[in-house]
Amino acid sequence: MNESFQKKELLLLKVATILTVIYAIAAVIIAIISDSMTLMLDGAYSVIDMLVSFAAIFVVRKLNEPPNERYNFGYAKFEPVMTAADGLLLLFLCFMSIFIALQDLMHPDPVEHVGVILVFTATSVFLCLGMGFYMRNAGKRWRSEILVTDSKLWLMEGMVSLGVCIAFSIGWIMRHHPGWDQYTSYVDPLTCIAIALFFIVSPFRILKNSLRDLTDACPSGEIMDKVNGLAKYCCEQHGLAAVEWFRLRKSGRRLYLDVSFATNQNNDVKSLDKISNEISSYLRAEVPELDALIKFAGKNNKASGTLNSSDADRADGTKVAEDANL
Repeated sequence: MNESFQKKELLLLKVATILTVIYAIAAVIIAIISDSMTLMLDGAYSVIDMLVSFAAIFVVRKLNEPPNERYNFGYAKFEPVMTAADGLLLLFLCFMSIFIALQDLMHPDPVEHVGVILVFTATSVFLCLGMGFYMRNAGKRWRSEILVTDSKLWLMEGMVSLGVCIAFSIGWIMRHHPGWDQYTSYVDPLTCIAIALFFIVSPFRILKNSLRDLTDACPSGEIMDKVNGLAKYCCEQHGLAAVEWFRLRKSGRRLYLDVSFATNQNNDVKSLDKISNEISSYLRAEVPELDALIKFAGKNNKASGTLNSSDADRADGTKVAEDANL
C-alpha cells in the first residue's frame, strides 16, 4: 500500500471510530430508557466495534512501520491478531445475548418509548449501510483487510438495525390492536435472539480467516495461481530452466514467498545476482505486498543454499545457489 492510501486508510478509520462512539453512546442511552434488550445488544455490539476501531488505528500505524531488531518481519501479524480478538468478542456477545433474552422470554417486560426506537433504528440503517459499503470498496481498492473486516461490522449493524426497525414496527402495530397487545412483550427478546443468531455466523468466519493467517496457511487459490504465474513468467523471461518449487504464506495484508529457480549451465554468480535484482523489482511492482526470498540452484543440483563472497571464487558456474531478499 502506498503512502497516500495509508493516510486515507488511517483517516477513514478515525472517522469510523468517531461515528461508532456516537452511535454506541446513543444506542446504550436509548436501550436504558426504553428497557430494550435488543437495543442493549445493539449498543454492546457498537461498544465492541468502537474498541476494535481504536485498536485498528493502532494496528494500522504499526503496520506502516519498518521492521526492527525486535520484529524482524515487521508487524503484519498484528492485523490477524486484532481481527481474531474481534471475532472472539462478538462470539461471546452473541452467546450472552441469547442467554439473557431467554430469561426475558420467561419473565417478559414491556418495552417503552417504541417511537424513539423506530426513529433511531431507521436513521442507523442509512448511516451503517452507507459507511459499510464505502469502507468495503475502499478496503478492496487499497488492499486493507482491516477496512474490509470493519466494513462487515458496519453492514451487519445496518442489517440488524433494519431488522430491529421492522420488528418494533410490527410490535407497535400489535400494541394498537386488541387481543394482540399481550404478545408485544415477546417481540424484544425474540428479536434479540434472532439478531444474535444472525450475528453468530460472522465471528466464526472472522476467526477462521484470522487463524489461517496466524498459522501461516496458504492464501486463496486465486493468489496462489497469480504468484505461481508470475514466477513462471520470470523463469521464461530470464532463460532459467524451471521453477523448482515455491512456498507462499499470508499474514494479514502481507504475503511471504520462498521460490527456487533451477539455473542453466551458463549462469554464473554475477548474472544470477542481476537476475535476482530484476525479478525482485518485477515482483515488487506486480504485488507490492509481497516479500520474496529468491533462491537459485543448478539444474542438476537439488540442494540450494547461500553463496557468499568467500564462496564466489570457488564457484564453477554450474551449481550455484544464492539467496536474495526482496
